[in-house]
Amino acid sequence: MTTNQDVLAYLKYYGDLVEDGYLDAKKSADALYGFDKSLRYFLYQENSDIQDIEFEIPIKIQKGSWEALIPENIEQWIKTIALISAGAYSKKALEKMAERDFEKIGFKDIFKKAFQAFLWVIKIAKHLKTMRKRDFKDVEFTQDNKIVIIKNDENQSLSVPIEYLEKYAGCPENIFAQITKIIEPQRELEIGLNDTDVKDDERKVRVAISEKQIFYSKDEDDEILFPELQDGQYIELGGHITRGNENSNTIGFFYKGHVLTCSPEKGNINEHKSKLFSNCLIKGRIDRISKEGELIEKRPRIIFSELILLDKPFLDLFSNEET
Repeated sequence: MTTNQDVLAYLKYYGDLVEDGYLDAKKSADALYGFDKSLRYFLYQENSDIQDIEFEIPIKIQKGSWEALIPENIEQWIKTIALISAGAYSKKALEKMAERDFEKIGFKDIFKKAFQAFLWVIKIAKHLKTMRKRDFKDVEFTQDNKIVIIKNDENQSLSVPIEYLEKYAGCPENIFAQITKIIEPQRELEIGLNDTDVKDDERKVRVAISEKQIFYSKDEDDEILFPELQDGQYIELGGHITRGNENSNTIGFFYKGHVLTCSPEKGNINEHKSKLFSNCLIKGRIDRISKEGELIEKRPRIIFSELILLDKPFLDLFSNEET
């Protein structure tokens, strides 16, 4: 974890693809824009008054992985930059700041609270393996109803402050799409907050390649995905198992930047539980036929007969990134 005393919070990508601190310019721009957009969402949740005030969020890019750092003196930065900009370009902006009592806004506290919500929403989504769950019925409450215990499909429990579960339930599904879009097998994401008032295990959260599909799915309505994979064709493909769904008896198979839905030809996916989040060779046939018997051209599925665990990753198969 980044522990520089001059840093309040950070977003970083780590792994072999960024070990020298370099990241493609477009990916850097996407990551920074996504960071700004998602952080502002939580900032405005904490204090809606600041939505009407134009302010910049200062970011320092640091080598050693690829890190975007928010300074400890964030409040001083924001107020200085905002006042200079407003004074130079807009009388109306100054009037708006006066109306909102801009000088008395505690930006540092707002940032801390926003970041805690930021981290908790990701942590909850990872636990539930989705950003889509909105109703919570089978839960337990503790500590005078301030903490709620939620369970996932594997019957694992997570204790969550009720305020953050409410934020998760109201959060846009794609809020983290841009910052998770560039995650790859050798480039993963970590977000953290340097605040000694927060428990150690609540100060950071990581998103690995196996969790990417929770936060990001490419809109493929306008493209035919893998047209070379024809209906009924026998295939042997190397990729990564990203999820398993007992209800639908399917797995997610990450192949060349996309997650394909796969079903066993026989039996239940429980037989392959030990292969979850691992690199595997999948053998089977391509299915592009809908339940109505119509040919589906846009996205293939795989009916697999074998799923073989691989000792070494098929890195070349991950080279075509989602864009």
